[in-house]
Amino acid sequence: MQRLDDTMKLALRNNICYLATCSKDGVPNVVPMGLVEVLDDSTIAVVDVLMNKTRKNLAENDNVALAVTDVNRLVGYQFKGKASVVSAGEIMAWAGEFSERKHEKRREHLISRLRSETDLERISKIKKDG
Repeated sequence: MQRLDDTMKLALRNNICYLATCSKDGVPNVVPMGLVEVLDDSTIAVVDVLMNKTRKNLAENDNVALAVTDVNRLVGYQFKGKASVVSAGEIMAWAGEFSERKHEKRREHLISRLRSETDLERISKIKKDG
């Protein structure tokens, strides 16, 4: 995979990405991914819990593509490489914490949007369900 520059990293961290996998029979699968983080200049972590088809494909074929469009900067990227599924250890612990931080940030953003719409009943429900 190519080296990630700062513009690429920003696009990956701040936009929905699309992860493409393919089965051993050549059947493609593309899913939107909201939990993406750059680990270093050549490693991207994709965190999700409901990727049954993706996990099956990765067990058969580890080639992937990750596409992202930075809508604010009007630039898009496609990254191709090999992927592996991590289900234990330090990276898995990090992934859980990362997911929680993102979830909290999205929840706060939603509450802020609702406040601007002055819908106190919805805000109360989100805080309760949180």
